[in-house]
Amino acid sequence: MKSAIRLTFVWALLLSILLGIDTQVAWAHGHTHVGDYELTIGFIGEPAYQGQPNGLDLRVVNTTNDQPVTGLEDTLKAEIIFGESKREVPIRGRFGQEGAYTADVLPTVAGDYTWHIWGEIEGTPVDVTMTSSPETFSSIQSKEGVSFPAAEPLAADVMTAAGAAAQNAQLALIIGAAGLVLGLIGTVVGLLGFRAARRAA
Repeated sequence: MKSAIRLTFVWALLLSILLGIDTQVAWAHGHTHVGDYELTIGFIGEPAYQGQPNGLDLRVVNTTNDQPVTGLEDTLKAEIIFGESKREVPIRGRFGQEGAYTADVLPTVAGDYTWHIWGEIEGTPVDVTMTSSPETFSSIQSKEGVSFPAAEPLAADVMTAAGAAAQNAQLALIIGAAGLVLGLIGTVVGLLGFRAARRAA
């Protein structure tokens, strides 16, 4: 039994080598070169789904010696872009992985996102952008196709429902206040009528 498991592990390892699978970096990442450096850019979690915590997966290698470049959290900046919206996110090194960096993000809308990386790599100016596509890295996908056993409501739907509930509550409050005012008016009118009737008697 143990020998069969060992043999399966060896075959899996050989297959990964033959196929060029990097166990550290998902294949669905984009690559770009700046001077003597190669930048690999993508999401840490791929496939990436909306509403799920994710982050930048940035790796930098010096192509002259194939060595990872460390210490870039102090010289590089990053921002994530979706349509007209953009946000700068602080870069930090990934524990135990030289030349690997990340920045936390929680994508709330499905679609294509862009990473913008700028600053310096060992004195070399850097200013690159990369957008999700079949040739680069994963787009943010809706969770509807993978949710189980029931579809999870989208953030936009939750906000819409919450807004409608707030409007209904406000309308009910207005109607209740109006009813209270009319009740008070009716009470006052009744008292005045009662007093007038007593005086007439």
